[in-house]
Amino acid sequence: MKLAIIHKEKCKPTVCGQECKKYCPVEKKEADSCVTIAGKAAIDENTCIGCAICVKRCPFEAIDIINLPSVSEDDLVYRYGENGFALYGLPVPKEGSVLGFLGRNGIGKSTAIKILAGTEKINLGKTRASEQDIREFFKGNEILRYFENLDKKIVSYKPQNLFKLAVDVRAIDLLRQRGDEAQIRKLAERLGVSQVLNHKMNKLSGGELQRVAILAASLGNADIYFFDEPLAFLDIGERLRVSDFLKEISKDKTLIVVEHDLLILDYLTDYLNIFFGGQGAFGTVSGVKSSKEGVNAYLHGFLKEENIRIRDKALNFNFTKNPLMGGAKIAEWPAFDLKFESGFKLKVDAGEIHENHVIGILGKNGTGKTSFVRALAGELDTNLGKLNLNFASGDKALEGHISYKPQYLFSDSEDFVRDIMFREKINKKMASVFNLGVLQGKKLKELSGGELQRFSIARCLAKEADVYLIDEPSAYLDVEERISVAKSIKDIMVERGKTAFVVDHDLLLVSYLADGIINFSGESTVQGEASGIRGFEEGISSLLESLDITLRKDKESGRPRINKKGSVLDREQKVEKKWAVF
Repeated sequence: MKLAIIHKEKCKPTVCGQECKKYCPVEKKEADSCVTIAGKAAIDENTCIGCAICVKRCPFEAIDIINLPSVSEDDLVYRYGENGFALYGLPVPKEGSVLGFLGRNGIGKSTAIKILAGTEKINLGKTRASEQDIREFFKGNEILRYFENLDKKIVSYKPQNLFKLAVDVRAIDLLRQRGDEAQIRKLAERLGVSQVLNHKMNKLSGGELQRVAILAASLGNADIYFFDEPLAFLDIGERLRVSDFLKEISKDKTLIVVEHDLLILDYLTDYLNIFFGGQGAFGTVSGVKSSKEGVNAYLHGFLKEENIRIRDKALNFNFTKNPLMGGAKIAEWPAFDLKFESGFKLKVDAGEIHENHVIGILGKNGTGKTSFVRALAGELDTNLGKLNLNFASGDKALEGHISYKPQYLFSDSEDFVRDIMFREKINKKMASVFNLGVLQGKKLKELSGGELQRFSIARCLAKEADVYLIDEPSAYLDVEERISVAKSIKDIMVERGKTAFVVDHDLLLVSYLADGIINFSGESTVQGEASGIRGFEEGISSLLESLDITLRKDKESGRPRINKKGSVLDREQKVEKKWAVF
């Protein structure tokens, strides 16, 4: 089977030479036609011979020609119009369990959610599909009964994008539209947001907004719940709390979760469906798998039951750590304090920075992690004024020594990505590592969250510096992008003999790249305290002990897994004070 995909946002027939039509061999035959131009290009998949000349000739990379040997046209569930994204197959939700969707961005997970929630109607790749067509398509499939009963069910949906919720309205007033006061107060206490109910939604932090959105979706008495990336912006403790909460509401209900944090996805879900295919072109859904088997199969890149390889190479976990103070000293910082008008106080002890290291920064939200890296970057005044790092070169000026990628990314810039890449000397190797080629024709303000994240990390790492400060690099990235970013950061630090400080809540990512850990403790939004730089296992163990959880190493994939609380292994590791076994 052959798919011809036109990325409409990239197709610009008025400014190109219409090379797709000009060089198409089918168009050179008088009797046949393949490419038509009417506002945007369109390709007839019936006459297309799959030569892909149009793909190579298009100056805007707007065309994909894909051969699908393992997919039948009869499996097509939904398509976004002619030459649009195609989804093959659907997951089957299970009552009384948590079903997870795992896969890359742009592979059809959100489309599947819309279809299962009833907000998008199945079209079977046609302009319109009748009810009879749909019944015939799913005949003998368990999901047919799901759709037949969907109209009788109450569906609740927590969206991926929360920015539309950041309105000038108090949280409690918004929540009252969804449920009664007693239930709101009860769930707010459970999710730890009681203190912000009287705050306006546009004044909440990302983590607070996320938990209020989860609370809103949980109100009432829905039969089917959809949670699209419910863990973004949450710290590790909050992720565990939300996961336990979602498990509770899934009893006798149907609950579906899309998430990229593999450690928590494995902990939260009972079953998984893996989505694979071509990003922005097509998606295919695997059969249902247990969470452990599903995550391991995804990392391995091979689906045994389907006999399909979804990736050329397995995603491996490298837990090789550099000695904590093994490299030459690059710089040091003095002990300092930070105080804010809100009353928050942060205390930081003196520390040293050594080459060839990645330092992970872990702790609860609101305990000063971002404030610490902003102080190192010279963006905040401390009790000592602007912080002066004592570099080994003797130069105390931060400029030229520090490269900083902030936590929150937003841009309304009209600059094109290619112009910034040229101006900031982002080389081909860096562009390839972060897949920036597909972004070059876009303006900065047009980039999605994941695209802006990749580009911002690449800009940070492309600069010549001694110390790189990278705040929450995993936000908006899928699993493969997270592992790729982690590997790139670690490799670049070793290659250049430099050091990176990485703030993140994805424990799997931090475990992959960090040589040492700085733990932040304290009372959220009140006071925080930073530990010195600790060895990796000591730092991870300190965090896990504070959360009262233990980690084990999966025998098959080598990835960390959370032990079920109270299990034999959990109790044994706690007795032996082995909070993490790598």
